[in-house]
Amino acid sequence: MSVYFSDFSGQDDTKTQLKDLFKSNRVPHALLLNGPEGCGHLQLALSFSALLLCQNPTPIDACKNCPSCKMFEKYQHPDLHFSYPIHLSKTEHSEISDDQRPSFLEALEKYKCLGKKTWYSKMGNENKQGVIGVKESQSILSKISLKSFFGNAKVLIMWMPELMNAQAANKLLKLIEEPPEKTYFIFVSNDQPKILPTINSRLQSINIPSLKGENISVFLQEKFQIEPSSAKSIAKISNGNLNRAITIHLDAGVSELNRSLFVNWMRLCYSRNIADTIDWVNEFSKIGREQIKDFINYSLEMYRQCILGNYNLVIEGVNESERSFLEKFKPFINHQNISEINSLMNEAYYHLERNANPKILMLDVSIKLYKLLRK
Repeated sequence: MSVYFSDFSGQDDTKTQLKDLFKSNRVPHALLLNGPEGCGHLQLALSFSALLLCQNPTPIDACKNCPSCKMFEKYQHPDLHFSYPIHLSKTEHSEISDDQRPSFLEALEKYKCLGKKTWYSKMGNENKQGVIGVKESQSILSKISLKSFFGNAKVLIMWMPELMNAQAANKLLKLIEEPPEKTYFIFVSNDQPKILPTINSRLQSINIPSLKGENISVFLQEKFQIEPSSAKSIAKISNGNLNRAITIHLDAGVSELNRSLFVNWMRLCYSRNIADTIDWVNEFSKIGREQIKDFINYSLEMYRQCILGNYNLVIEGVNESERSFLEKFKPFINHQNISEINSLMNEAYYHLERNANPKILMLDVSIKLYKLLRK
């Protein structure tokens, strides 16, 4: 696994900002890297942690050669700690992050850039919400109270702090506000407004934009040995989400599933076949909440491609089977209905995130599409 600033293409402004904090000895004890999923903020957190823990750092990166760096590369550094949401289960002995550490590191090694759906799937249930709970906060308090192994810094990376519950947050407030000397908390969030205000107010925040397509393409070529043309194509589909791009490459079956579901759904909605639509919705709702959210994003991208095609712009970032369908389907997505369709799909995503019933929601969306596709 590549963990250094020099190994990660993109986010140069944020890299410079972090390096400047380090060089000027102004590293905050509680730092928040906030940005959309797949923007590379977890990579930046790892790279910055490597720099903080390095025994012989250079002005621009960790040295990569000291004992600390060698241990860090394998995630075996005793002063590097992780915290992340897990599926709580006493029967499966899953109550703190360390119980899932082998799975977390396997996923990190495989995907390089983790997403929530990727991680939930690795734990075995995409529908169950992960949480950072009160036992996790007790574990963090115990870890941070230990002396540093190398007599230098200690770092805790918390991924998705927006999923920390109130009880856990209350236990950590004093520690985050007044940590031991040379102890650093690096929070990595996809959704800063959802972080509990008591925690958020104690963090120094750096906002990180989505990655550029060229950076994603380079990453895919360097880390996954993908041909340049394929890497560029995947980067265009990913919409700045590195995790999505990697998932498209590693889990090709998911992309084909989305295409097949979308084609069948649009045909049912246009034909207004209510009985078959109900059957489709019943089967579709079984694929899992996170996969349904991914499908909604996929559908929005297909609608966007239709609009591009209608204005004689090149339909890019799709495979041949998708292109073949879109050439026939694009007349049904036009200036008269695209705004309403986008609003409908975005509202569906919003309600799914708030635990709406997928069957009821998707049937309602389907019936509304009956009318919109005929505009």
